[in-house]
Amino acid sequence: MSNPLHPDFAGLDVTPGESHITGPRGPYDLINVVSFGGAIDRATHVPTELGSVGPVVFWESTGAADALPFWNTNFQCDVYLYLVHGCVRVEFKKAEGAEHYGHYLARTGDLFKLPKDIAHRTFSGDGRRRISLEILERNPHWATIGTAPIVPNDSGTAGGFRFEAEYDDVRISWPEGSLVTPRHFFVRGLAALVAYEMHLEHNEFEGGFVVHDLGEQVRLKAHGYAEALPRSEVLGTFAGLLRRWR
Repeated sequence: MSNPLHPDFAGLDVTPGESHITGPRGPYDLINVVSFGGAIDRATHVPTELGSVGPVVFWESTGAADALPFWNTNFQCDVYLYLVHGCVRVEFKKAEGAEHYGHYLARTGDLFKLPKDIAHRTFSGDGRRRISLEILERNPHWATIGTAPIVPNDSGTAGGFRFEAEYDDVRISWPEGSLVTPRHFFVRGLAALVAYEMHLEHNEFEGGFVVHDLGEQVRLKAHGYAEALPRSEVLGTFAGLLRRWR
């Protein structure tokens, strides 16, 4: 039986396959990617692992009707993305730089490459959600996810950085200055970072605030100012902000 679909996928007729395994179920797995990714309660831009082969993992990632909340750069490996359903524009640029390298416009059935070391950001190509399957190497830091409790704190600070809500924006300040970034994108970015306990490589928000995972440390950076902080401190602050602002 298929899950109820989000209105953006209302026109899809989904009939999931059936598993009739009579032996031990452990070695077998069957999942309908359209039903999973198109579900009405599916969070956007929070990848979920559906399977793996050796070091390679398969993520379902449901894209939002507007855009990925940040520019993401993978330094570990290239990533391939298969667009199961929908339309997406993928912009490329220099990581932490202004130089742009063009874009893809991909549609249902397209398989495309996100090159390592190059920042990318996805935008809906038709104003609706999309369902995709990401294929990438397993990040060794993912093994620690869920092994320790996340302790949210409400300080609104991490090192010398302070985070304050200002209506539709978030102001991020540090000893040498400040910037503003759209609140809705920032909160959605926090949701992904907290879900993966910061282990999503390099992410740059609108306005130039950077969150770079280094394992047990996280480098926060803005307009030339940077601090490498304990991952637990940054994770606690972001979890606290998410609890208050979501």
